[in-house]
Amino acid sequence: MKLLTIDIETRPIEGYLWGLWRQNVAINQIKHPGALLCFAAKFHDERQVHFHSEWEDGSKGMARKLYDLFNQADAIAGWNSDKFDIRWINAQFLEHGMGKPSAYAKVDLMRSVRRQVALPSYKLDYVAQWLGVGKKVNTGGFELWRDVMGGDGKARGLMRKYNINDVRLTEAVYNKLHERGWVLGLPNASIEDGLVCGNCGSDRLTRQGYRHTKTRRYAQYKCKDCHSWMQSVHCEPGSAQLKVV
Repeated sequence: MKLLTIDIETRPIEGYLWGLWRQNVAINQIKHPGALLCFAAKFHDERQVHFHSEWEDGSKGMARKLYDLFNQADAIAGWNSDKFDIRWINAQFLEHGMGKPSAYAKVDLMRSVRRQVALPSYKLDYVAQWLGVGKKVNTGGFELWRDVMGGDGKARGLMRKYNINDVRLTEAVYNKLHERGWVLGLPNASIEDGLVCGNCGSDRLTRQGYRHTKTRRYAQYKCKDCHSWMQSVHCEPGSAQLKVV
């Protein structure tokens, strides 16, 4: 499986406003709708981090680079990527006349944590520090985005560092979750490799009783490497059979 971890940075919406509080902004007040500013992407277990930006590659150039990377990936991981990163990226594909990339599994790590673990915050920076795998680069706030759009070379260097660190941090969180079977949305590794762990692909499985449904009984296994649980795809002899009338 080729797993691609992504992280994007976007430029803000620019518009004409009459005030700062409780504004109702009409579409004819929008000066710039916002767009992709830069992105970092990394295939799992590869050293290279791909970085491309609006100031180096242009908007269409970035979209083409992303499209090529997406077409190589079996699964794409990110933090809040289902609602944010992937939707922004799809907007770039559509804007620049591209079709959908090849099918891939969506692995939103924030969703994996939020659905299974109670924490005071689900921000990447908090979860990464809580897991002990690192923290985000301090940007200094909105001024960095303003300076990047203004053409400041030093600011663009810091944005590059910030973006690349975020994708490495996201991968580190993935590794920590994956090694104990907490990642949701991954393709099932046992589809191609037979009776192996669906999470990590290991064949070091131990038989651990049965999993029962209302009408069937399935042999249950536990992975010795990532401690994930899985079941046989075939029901056991003697399981109740539905009689079709």
